Amino acid sequence: MTRAEGKRVLARAKALANAAAIGRNPGHSVADRIEWGIKYHGIDTTVGMTVIGRDGSDVSMAHEVGAWNKQAGRFVEGHHVMQRAARGG
Repeated sequence: MTRAEGKRVLARAKALANAAAIGRNPGHSVADRIEWGIKYHGIDTTVGMTVIGRDGSDVSMAHEVGAWNKQAGRFVEGHHVMQRAARGG
């Protein structure tokens, strides 16, 4: 993707992450623990997201695609922020 498209994807991802944090699992939002990055490789651009859990571990994959929540005893769906941002919505 180009630099301009990378900036648009980053902006969409941030907006989607903020929207996903509202009303979901009250009191346990990770919106304030998301780190965003954009890297340029010549004409190519990479947009990345890192989510840090309450225990300090990287929970990016669980946040994005979902995971089994031991405390809740059920599978918690992911937010699919990066996938939706890359697709434009």
